[in-house]
Parts: sequence; structure tokens; C-alpha cells
Amino acid sequence: MYNFQLKPAIYEFHTINEFIEKFHVNSDDTIFTEKFLYEKYIKGKLECNFVFQDDYGLGEPSDLVIDKILKDIYGKPIKRIIGIGGGSILDIAKLLSIKDATTTEDIFDEKIPLVRDKELVLIPTTCGTGCEVTCVSVVDMSKRKTKIGKRIEANFADSAVLIEELLDSIPENVFLFSSVDALIHAMEIYVAQTGNPYNDVFCKSAIEIILSNYKKLVEEGIEARFEYMGQFLRASTFAGIALSNTACGAVHAFAMHFGSVHHVAHGESNTRFLSSVFNKYAEISPNGKLQSLSKIINDALEIDADIKGSFLALEELINQLIPKKKLREYGVKKEDIEHYVDKVIEGQQRLLKNNFVPLSRNDLISIFDNAF
Repeated sequence: MYNFQLKPAIYEFHTINEFIEKFHVNSDDTIFTEKFLYEKYIKGKLECNFVFQDDYGLGEPSDLVIDKILKDIYGKPIKRIIGIGGGSILDIAKLLSIKDATTTEDIFDEKIPLVRDKELVLIPTTCGTGCEVTCVSVVDMSKRKTKIGKRIEANFADSAVLIEELLDSIPENVFLFSSVDALIHAMEIYVAQTGNPYNDVFCKSAIEIILSNYKKLVEEGIEARFEYMGQFLRASTFAGIALSNTACGAVHAFAMHFGSVHHVAHGESNTRFLSSVFNKYAEISPNGKLQSLSKIINDALEIDADIKGSFLALEELINQLIPKKKLREYGVKKEDIEHYVDKVIEGQQRLLKNNFVPLSRNDLISIFDNAF
């Protein structure tokens, strides 16, 4: 039996003006975003309440930042929250919509009922997280010194809105690290033991779109990305739909802790573990869904290879866009590898249970050592 959900209504617009008109954005709305997005796309177009993440801190969301925002909006008459931004913005917007929330810890430890009292609209400005269609928020929990993802069923948006205009100047590194995150979402979920045939459809499409367009970017140059941005944005949402039903696996489990400790962006962290994890899967059990994934990669890249050859070709393709970097270049020390692994085992069981095959502590150490 499968329990597959499609929660938010999904809209696609070319411009933000089309969105403003369709959604009748007005003074009852609160938009949570960043100042540069406001200045470039929104300023002068409407009158509503704005909360800027920049006023509280930059980077990926931490509980300390979120607690300050929750305190400032508590008790205000907000009918609808509109989150416009990258994954951090959208993850926080979900938490801001929870009734009577005053601290991140109260939410994550379920010290209050996890219900919403505000309408929620999520609009991505990157093409990777898929946050607009998931109910998960990932937060860097300062007291626990690691990132934790919290699934809150009430936090599916009412509307997920894709606006191609908002990605018309996305920086190269943001584009690459967000789109590769979508690719890894789709790959991990496609082979997950907890997956299902409905997820497979969205994962396969996301992988095909991203890899075929990566191939074009290698041939045409990274500046050609804007020609294909609508496709990348849609692929991200496809992967996000799968992510809303099944969590990722070991790649994300490693990346969560590593990114938190070394302050590395989420997509970049994922990239550093992708090959090591999937090569370990191929070593342990080169069959089943791994064979199917190999065929998807081969078809997208127009190659003929076995499973190991597919993953090697994938690694080489990504390396041409995102140059390979070893973990030691971020400051990881050899003697700390086992400690890293133990922290992943301790804090990321929500993800590790979705691995293609069970991975022992020694397997995880081997993966980390390979990426080192």
C-alpha cells in the first residue's frame, strides 16, 4: 500500500506581476523575503507588510535567527504569509505560519500543537530545494550543533508558485548548488527503500531534465543556463514532490552534519558525498533500482555503460560544472572521521533509514574516508 500526497496547488507564471494580480496581494499579507529581492522585483508594486531575513542574519536558517523573527511577529494579525526566496526563506516561512509559535525548540520538540492559523504561499527563487511543495523545515539547531529536518504535516503550503522571472539573474554558484541538490533529491528518493512507483515518475523526470540540460551547459557554457531556467525550476519542483512523500538518504545525512559544522551551503555539501555514497551502493548491491537509475543516467547522457560507468560519467559531468573538492580542503581532519560518522548515526536516522541498502558504521566510515 502506498500513501502518496500532492498537497499544494501549483502555479506557474513568467512574471511576478502576473502573480500579484492573480493572488490579489494586499495589505493583509505579510511577505517574508530578502531585501535584494524586494528591491529588484517588488518595490513600488504593492502595499503589504514585509519581513526581511537580512534584518535578522544571513545564511542558512538557525534556531537563533528564527526565534527572533517569531518573537517579532507574535500576536500580529497576519492572514497570509508569502515566502519568496531560496530554501532558507521557504523553510522559515513554514515555521512562521504555525499558531502560537514562539521558539524553534517548541516547534521541533512539539511542545505546542503543530497547527497553522495563516494561509501559506511559497515562491522559490532557486531551482533546487523543492521546499515550495514539501512540509519539511531544515534548521541549524545551535544547542545540538547539527542541522535537523522536521516534517510538519500542517506545513504544506496552500500554493506553490513558480515564477521564472525571479531566476533571471541567479548567480552561477547558486544555480549549480541548488540544481544539483534537486538532482540528488531525485536520485536518493528513486532508489530509497521507502520509495514508491508514484515518486519514481517525478524522480525520473527530474533526473532526465537536469542531466540533459547539464550536458547542454557543458557544451554551450554556463551562461546558457538562463535559456533552460524554466526547465530547471520545474525539475526542482518534480523532485520536491517526491521529497514531500519520501525523505532522502545517506548523501543528505552526511551533508546535514558536515554543512552545519563547516558552514558549507547545503547543495555544495551534498555534492561532496554523492559519488562516494552511490559507489558504495554499487559495491554492495549493483542491481534492482540501481540498475534502473543507471539506465536513466545513460539515456540522459547518451552513453552506454554499466552501473559503475554510469556513476563515473555522472561524476565527470558534475565535475565540469562543480569542480571536485575533497573534505580535507574544508578543514576536516583524518582523525575526526569516526566522530563525524557517529554524529550522523546519532542525529540523522530519519534519513539513513531510506538508504538503497542498509549501511553499517564501517560502510559509513568508508564513504566518508573516500570523500576525505
